[in-house]
Amino acid sequence: MNKNFILILLGISLITYSSIQIASNNTIFYYTTSEAFENIDVSQSERIKLGGFVEVNSVSKTPNAETKFTITDGNKKVGIVFDGFIPELFQEEMGVILDGYFINQVFYSDDMLVKHDNEYISEDGQSYDVENYSE
Repeated sequence: MNKNFILILLGISLITYSSIQIASNNTIFYYTTSEAFENIDVSQSERIKLGGFVEVNSVSKTPNAETKFTITDGNKKVGIVFDGFIPELFQEEMGVILDGYFINQVFYSDDMLVKHDNEYISEDGQSYDVENYSE
């Protein structure tokens, strides 16, 4: 009886540990634009994840096919130079998470995730809220 209890306890512990490891590997932590300047030394070229909303009228292309834009968290604006694949959902006022580094207060990135809301509009103009699936 005692041996079975120890085996069950060991199994539960192993499953719990594995679940925590998997969850921590799939979690994305990122700095907002304000947090980046408050919590890290942006003068170093350390790679971080930076999140914010794309400013209106800030998106442009450079001659060497990079995309320049500005993101903000509502307090601090950061200029972005992006050299990578632009997701289809990318647009102004959309939330983005970028992976890159700072050089002279400008954030250089080569990887982007686009955060979207939970509301979708069908071809006939009807909107649906995915969380509650309400019209």
